[in-house]
Amino acid sequence: MPLTVGQVASLPELGLLVRTTSSSLDRPVRWVAVSEHADPTPWIEAGDLLLTTGMSLPDAVDVIEGYVERLVAADVAGLGFGVGFGRDTVPTTLLAAADRVGLPVLEVPKPVPFVAVSKAVSRLLTAEEYADSAASFDCQRRLIRAALAERGGAEAEGVIPVLAKHVGGFALHLDSSGDVISAHPRSSAARIAELSGEVDRLRPRGLLGSASIASADEHIVILPIGVKGSADGFLVVGSPHPLRSADQAVMNVSVSLLSWEASRPLAIDEGMDAWRGLLIAHAVEHGLSQHVLSELGLHNLGPARAVALTWRGADGRPVPDAVVSAAQRTGRVVLSRRSGGDVGGVAGVDEDGALPAHLRALASAPGVLTVGVSCVLDLTDPVNVRQAIDQADRAATFGPGLHAYGDDSSRGLASLLDAATTTAWAASYLGDLMVAAEGPELMDTLRAWLDQHGQVDAAAQQLGIHRHTVRHRLRRAEGALGRSLDDPGVRADLWFALDAVRHAAPDHERG
Repeated sequence: MPLTVGQVASLPELGLLVRTTSSSLDRPVRWVAVSEHADPTPWIEAGDLLLTTGMSLPDAVDVIEGYVERLVAADVAGLGFGVGFGRDTVPTTLLAAADRVGLPVLEVPKPVPFVAVSKAVSRLLTAEEYADSAASFDCQRRLIRAALAERGGAEAEGVIPVLAKHVGGFALHLDSSGDVISAHPRSSAARIAELSGEVDRLRPRGLLGSASIASADEHIVILPIGVKGSADGFLVVGSPHPLRSADQAVMNVSVSLLSWEASRPLAIDEGMDAWRGLLIAHAVEHGLSQHVLSELGLHNLGPARAVALTWRGADGRPVPDAVVSAAQRTGRVVLSRRSGGDVGGVAGVDEDGALPAHLRALASAPGVLTVGVSCVLDLTDPVNVRQAIDQADRAATFGPGLHAYGDDSSRGLASLLDAATTTAWAASYLGDLMVAAEGPELMDTLRAWLDQHGQVDAAAQQLGIHRHTVRHRLRRAEGALGRSLDDPGVRADLWFALDAVRHAAPDHERG
């Protein structure tokens, strides 16, 4: 929940005193502002807790009332009045004016500097933001588990109940005509009567239409569901409090899951689809049981007899869809495309632990540069899955063709180095480039440029940007590194450093 004036007032280290009696202390605090101007409104924003000593305020009643009215119009959260600097107490005229309009006034004792109030509020806001993010990430994981369970026929809480509980309100899943498919709590299905007009207004706009409805005690958002063209349905979310960025992230995941459900039902012969990406994400986070695999039609993929795969396309291009579809039609592999065109996943193995012949053959199919294969893994163990995916990624760096992790004959130089030492060296070598705001895009450009043997035009084509943009980024990267990219030794070191950083990154950051 948002930080409130009451929470700030209750901090024992500040010793603040609430001096108004009719004001609500539940008003949310966005930040702290300090101003001694008679009209501070040009320098403050809605939700600020304004701190002042009143040095520029005369005792005239009309001036005090005008000051308070301007603060209320600016929607400040409250006023902190510092005593001991010209005034020993908060003026009674100020308290009377604030009480009339419901503006909370806190007395800040002289030993407490305003900066202490600012720091305390900053700590509370940081803790609140961290708690919101943690709750958001936890809810997103539960949504994915719920979606997989629903597709697999398993008993589990659905997407709509998980979302409704997260926002502390209600959620509705509507079809394209506006009829209720799912509602939580069930009684909230009756809300469609009051919202149908808004849904009808949005329908002609397809996936571009959304709405936000706010009242004093409720905030409602209506979002379209679908992949392209017209909306396949709508998601309605209502909450007693304003929906913040962390809530928006949860709603975005919910829309994606419901959109996939509506437009891409899971089928073994369908080719690449988002549900396989969810399946792999679930394996990395929670493992996969034989029951889940069987319910999804993957009977030939034994959880204790599988390997992780990483496929990389030739010439810096994505792995062709035809190759991926051919692999998935076997029913023994689950692949998901990563950003950048790589494909990763898991596959069943033969009795001797080797990759089946038809999958080995696809490693040399047109458009495929290399396929990395991990050691045999246990899909029920998420730690084992993460380790196997890392092994497959590393094996895919050994060169063109099919490479199994641990096969010395196909190992490259990078595989002979200690991973922890290499990662530490890479972080030091890249230095300022890694912490710069534009660091990720500069490193992506360097990777593409090195992939294309220093050819700017080819790197621009791979990245989908103009060649001049590539040149500008290379110059900025060169400046951040403090090394000349014309030096072949620097290029070699840079290749190893970027590769080490890529493999050290968490799975969701690798691309």
